[in-house]
Amino acid sequence: MAFGQKKTKAVTDKVRKLDMIALGLGDFGYGLVSSTVATYITSFGTMSLPGVSDKGFTATLMGIAVGIAVIFDAISDPIMGFISDHFNSKIFGKRHLFMLIGLIGMMASALAVWYIPYESMNGAGIFIWFAVFLILLRTFNTMYYTPVGAFSVEISTDYNERTTIQAVRSILYIIGMLLCVVVMGSFQNIYAGYYDGATLVYHCKEVLGEAQELALGLQGLEFRKGQQVATGYRVFSLVSTGITVITSAFMLLVTRRYIGVLRLRDEKDAIAKGIDLNVKQEKLTRQGCRKELIENGNANPTARQVSSYYAKRCTEVGQITLGAVLSNFFGAFKVKEMRIIAIGYVIAMMSATLIISLGFNVFTFTFDLTTLQMYFLMGALLLCTIGSQFVWGKIAKKKSKQFAMFLGLVISFIGCLILFTCFLCRNQINAILLSDQTAWGVTILCPALMIAGFGTGVLYSMPLALIGDVVVLQKELTGEDKTGTFAGVMTFCFKAGQGIVTAISTALLDVIHFKTGAATQPPEAKEGIGWILCIGVIIFVGLGIVVFSRLKLDKQKISEILDRQRQEVIRLQQEQANSDAEAVDEVAANAE
Repeated sequence: MAFGQKKTKAVTDKVRKLDMIALGLGDFGYGLVSSTVATYITSFGTMSLPGVSDKGFTATLMGIAVGIAVIFDAISDPIMGFISDHFNSKIFGKRHLFMLIGLIGMMASALAVWYIPYESMNGAGIFIWFAVFLILLRTFNTMYYTPVGAFSVEISTDYNERTTIQAVRSILYIIGMLLCVVVMGSFQNIYAGYYDGATLVYHCKEVLGEAQELALGLQGLEFRKGQQVATGYRVFSLVSTGITVITSAFMLLVTRRYIGVLRLRDEKDAIAKGIDLNVKQEKLTRQGCRKELIENGNANPTARQVSSYYAKRCTEVGQITLGAVLSNFFGAFKVKEMRIIAIGYVIAMMSATLIISLGFNVFTFTFDLTTLQMYFLMGALLLCTIGSQFVWGKIAKKKSKQFAMFLGLVISFIGCLILFTCFLCRNQINAILLSDQTAWGVTILCPALMIAGFGTGVLYSMPLALIGDVVVLQKELTGEDKTGTFAGVMTFCFKAGQGIVTAISTALLDVIHFKTGAATQPPEAKEGIGWILCIGVIIFVGLGIVVFSRLKLDKQKISEILDRQRQEVIRLQQEQANSDAEAVDEVAANAE
């Protein structure tokens, strides 16, 4: 009894800091693996595989492979959200089984992506390998991360605590991103130097002078920077996979304590609908739904009416059909607030996707940064993104989440304008960079990215916290809990936009005559990728500001609803504790 009471208090009163950190560590591991792929896969496929261009593998094919995987992944998100919303298990609850399967699959497919045997493949084979394993990776990502996102929202019934949970998750997720950006350079630099085909002949971080090349017998050999060699990416993938297994396993073990209380909530909601979660539900059929319609007064229902009613009933009981999934998905967009958040989020995040997919190409060729300079710059950007989480959390508590969202995007837009100014002055900046080969030579570029990173930081915590508020309002209105569905729709929108942006931006590389796998690029390619990046981020962030300016949510009303929910959960838990105590007393009495 004491154990049950202690558990009840921890779950229903306040979410423990340990639980928040555990969720954050799950995001840390996920961010490390997924961000490594998202950040580097384009540069890996277009810069670090020597000779693939001669085999017919182009930047366009790389972009298509990435785009197909992301769009396929986006389709799986609402499906996974629907399934996890309606899955019931006394052992795993709604979410934990999918988290476990997703984690195992994510690790295996992530390693396969980097260890592509491109030397023995033609261009078509390389394309198929990337497409297949990126699809698998994205699918397992969905199976892991969509339930985690829904779970992190539903464990708390406090308005401000929900913001804190998402902020902790965001901080550790961004640290995972930061680690892959900062540490990757150390792994890559080990393999920088002069190559005879695919073999490292002489290790050095920068191009040597002609006299040194002649003295060392390196004339005629190709120099490759660390980011232009596959080995560094592969070794880092092994390390990141090991770290992710540990952090995600810890998250799964610690958060299992919530399975019981969440099931109590589900049972209460199911009983209100006349459903017993402990009894296997009879499978619905179209014929059965037709009979129900007739019994309800529709003497001759049409085929369309039967199909509509069948999809509705399948959605209510959680029976997985294409119609139920589609009905559930499009139903989410009928909610105005959900629609605004999802569209605004995906548009604004397109700017981050563009920086990820083209950023390393721009910093390598347009600004001619060394590996050390480039990672110093990206590290500064992500540090600002992490630091901003505390600011956005405080603003959300003092004002509102939507106000914090809008302000963050405005600040990000200012940073994008400064970055564009730096691009227009790239010749002068490159002259400064050439005269100072240390990391401090990039400080002239830091303000733009640091300001943009500070503002963009709001996108990593506020959108899902806002979705939690919409779920609260919708459950009050309709009685349905669609946490997983709404989380899945959010990921769908983001990933669909991510796939489109990645596919288009990499396809544009061919238009500007970017040479896949080459150590150097023609002037038009160096300039072109800069234009694509700068104009793109300005447009996307600007449109995000316009969309989010229309969002209106009543903070006071949401807080009142959450307070009522908390009191109801406490009551349910107290009843359960009393029932357990009576059972213990009865057993003791019988024993006597």
